[in-house]
This record gives sequence, structure tokens and C-alpha cells, in this order.
Amino acid sequence: MSERAADLLAHLDRIAELDAPQREAALRRIVWIRHADADEIQQVLTEIADRPPELSKLQDVFLAAVFRQVLARQRGAAEGAAPLPLDDAVLKQAAAAYRQLGPPSAARAHLLCLLTGARTPWALAAFAELIVVDPPGDPTLVAAVFGPLFQHRDYDPALVFPVLLDGLKHVSLAAAILDLSNFVTRERLVAQHPAAGRAPEIALLLAGLVSRLSRIETSPPAADRDVEAVSRQVKEGVSLAISLCDALALIGDKSAVGKLYQAMELSHRRLRAEAAAALARLGEQAGRETLVQLAQEPVTRLRVLAYAEELGILDQVDDQYKTDQAKAEADLALWLAQPSQMGVPPSRCELVDARCQAWPGYDEPVDCFLFRFVYEFGEATFSNIGIAGPLAHTFAADLADLPPDDIYAAFAGWQAEHEDVYQLAVDGLSDQQRVEVLRLERRLREAGYDAIQPHTLGFFFGDKALVATAMCQGRPGVAVADQQQCLWWPRRGSPRPIDPDVAYCIYKGRKLLRAFNP
Repeated sequence: MSERAADLLAHLDRIAELDAPQREAALRRIVWIRHADADEIQQVLTEIADRPPELSKLQDVFLAAVFRQVLARQRGAAEGAAPLPLDDAVLKQAAAAYRQLGPPSAARAHLLCLLTGARTPWALAAFAELIVVDPPGDPTLVAAVFGPLFQHRDYDPALVFPVLLDGLKHVSLAAAILDLSNFVTRERLVAQHPAAGRAPEIALLLAGLVSRLSRIETSPPAADRDVEAVSRQVKEGVSLAISLCDALALIGDKSAVGKLYQAMELSHRRLRAEAAAALARLGEQAGRETLVQLAQEPVTRLRVLAYAEELGILDQVDDQYKTDQAKAEADLALWLAQPSQMGVPPSRCELVDARCQAWPGYDEPVDCFLFRFVYEFGEATFSNIGIAGPLAHTFAADLADLPPDDIYAAFAGWQAEHEDVYQLAVDGLSDQQRVEVLRLERRLREAGYDAIQPHTLGFFFGDKALVATAMCQGRPGVAVADQQQCLWWPRRGSPRPIDPDVAYCIYKGRKLLRAFNP
């Protein structure tokens, strides 16, 4: 065994005994795997597969970091490292380690990624068997496990189907399995949909999901403690129902039409769009009509337009929903509806500003749109300004009182990435950098600011800027000072004022947009 492989395993054994800095150092030391050879990787996996499965939480976290480095090595993610094909000898050890670690381990899901990433006949057959019999405990990693099978077409789907279909009994796997079967059918990797022989089973599964979602719509949770659980059930149910609708349309079984009509009657707009598209593919005029109507809904508009073009009915969609502005509004609504954002689309959007301008990261000018979006929760409302075009994004800080130029600047500064554009917290600065902070702080005082609390020191292509909270004429706010200017954003009445990070984004964005748009 190599010295560094032995060092890694020793840290795995002792990780609970290390303090926080020592654990961080141990994690930094495993980056050697990104340039390791297959023999060293096999040594590590073999040792893990031969060890007792009982792991502490810290050990499992450490193993997850190790496995991610192995995945990076397989993909050639490190600078100067080519992808490393792993032969079946290494992959068999990965499968053995997966079995040995067992369901308590969240880290082991990364080992399935090694199998799907390799895509050898043995690896894919082993993956299908393992995930059906012993699915990973963390459902959030399922998409990553299946990911390589969507990204590549250099494998035979018969290596995973029909075995994978036995995994439909697992709620955490069903949507991914159906999505993959739909993908290989749409990409013509198979002559017939892998689940064609299970159309009645799929239709019944859809009917059960629709019935459950309908009950939730008519009887929402009464207690706050139930909202999170019900929300999770709706998310899982809708995701699976969408995959089921797509599968039934691709299979082409018209006996499922009744179930699809039931799905189209639900209030969830994305699911209604998928059910309508499936019905339209099966020749149902009502499906086409509903699909065309759903172009009015920003959160489904982009998908509806794509389906309408595929079905040859794009000319039936009202022209107002096919403009660049309408598509930009749809892009922002879809982004806001993501679980990581608001989770639901806004009640309404209205255009604030639109212009074509040069934008960081783009070679040609791009159409940019600012929208005011509004959420209505009973008598309460929430609104802000978001951007669509070069990106879809919003800030927690309230941008409503800013002029459009500064709103664009905030988003441009947030999106811009360059090694010479960054900021550092003042408590982590060097002595020389602290001198720069004192100089810029003095500049603010001379300009009439007091109660200055330095926040960060920004670096912009050699220029330095101090970002600080301060008082000016008795009003609190955020100031940014560099050698040439002092910028000021007073705190207004909003409970979500411009904070130092957003202020620095505006500062950067102003400079970038003025440079690109003289």
C-alpha cells in the first residue's frame, strides 16, 4: 500500500480524535487522489470494503470527501489531469464497499456515481442491481447517481433495463428511473420504451398519485407542523406524476387517457402542462387546447412553447406569449419557483425596465429585463425586483428604491467572476491591508461620515475599496469608498435594506457596465 493511501486510512480511523483544524488539514491532504493512479484508488476502496461497517458521523463525512475526490479523478476534474477510466477490478471494490457500508452511510451513494460514470457493462449491471435492492439513504443524491446516464449515450440501455424498473417501488427512485427510460426512448437509444410492458401499472400509479394530490388540494394541512411534511409529499408526488405522464405519452397507450385527464384537472400548473402535452401526443384535442391556454402562466410558459413547437401548434399560441419579454418573465418566474428560492411562482410580474446592453461574460450585447414580482399571502404582500435575460436572479435586499442603472449594476456585479475581483473580511486582513482600510476610513470621515464600521475590503483590478456601515447626517447606511469616490446608500423604510455585500455588487457592477457600455 502506498504511503499516502495508508495516511488517508489512518486519518479515517482517528478522525473523531482530531480537533477542527486537524480535521480540516486531513481533508486538505486527500486532494492527492485527484492525481492518483488506479492502483492507489483500488487500495483505498479495498481497505474500506474489508472494514467493519460501523462508522461514526465524522467518519462518514470524511469518506464522502474521499469518494468525491475519487469521482473528480475519474472525470479528470483536476488541472492537468486527464480522465481516468477505472477498470472492473476497481469498480468491483467500489461495489463491495457500497454493500459493506450499508444504508446508514450517506457517503456510499458516491460509489454508485463511480459505476454510472464508468458505464462499462459490468458497472452498469452492478449499478442496476445495487440501487434496486439497496437504494442510497439520501434521496437528494439520486439525481447525481443517475446523472452520467443522461449526459452520455455510449452505453447499451439493456444493461440497466428492465432491472431498473423493479425500483419503481422505491419513492426516492421512481421519478429518476422513469426519467431515464423516457430519455433513452426520446434519444432513440432503444426501439421501444423500456416500460412499455408496464403501461397498466404506470397508469394505476399515476391515478393513485393524482388522487392523493387532489385530497391535499381540497384539504390542506391545518397545523403548521404538518405543512413541511405535506409540502415534501407534494413535491415528490408532482415530480413522479410528471415522469409518469411523459412515460405514458412515449409508450403511446391510449388506455391511459382517462388517468391523464384526471391529472390535467389538478391546480398544479406544471403537472397540468405535462398532462396536457401527454394527451396532445395521444391525439386528444382537449390536451392541445389546455396546453395553448397554459402559455398564459409564466411558470409553465417556456415548457409550453417547447411542447407546442414539437406538436406543430405553436401558431395557436397568442403572439404576446412568444416575445422575448414574455420568455424573460417566464424565466424569472421559473427561477423563483425553485425550492431553493421562493418555492412557488409569484402572483404577478410587471416590467420595470428593458434594454439591450453589453454584459460581463457575453461577447455580444444581450437583452436585459427588470421585473417587479409580487407575492400575495392573504392580506400580506411581498415584492422585489428581479432580473432576467443574462441571468435570472433576485436579492434578499429590497431594490425597489434604486434606479434601474443601479439595479442592473447590482446583478452585473454579483455575476461577475474574475481572479482580480474579490473582497476580504476586515478581520482576516494582513497588516498592509489594514493600513489601506485605515486610509479609506479616514477618507470617509473627511467626507462627513461617522460611526464607521468597516465590513470588507474590495479588490477590483488593482483598485481597493472599503465597504462599511456608517452614519451620514444622522442617517444609517452603507458606504463604499475608493481613491476616487465615496458612494452612499442610506437605510430607508424597508425591513430589507441594502447590505454591504449588495452595495459592493453595485460598486463593481457600475464599473463593469460603464466600461462595457461607454
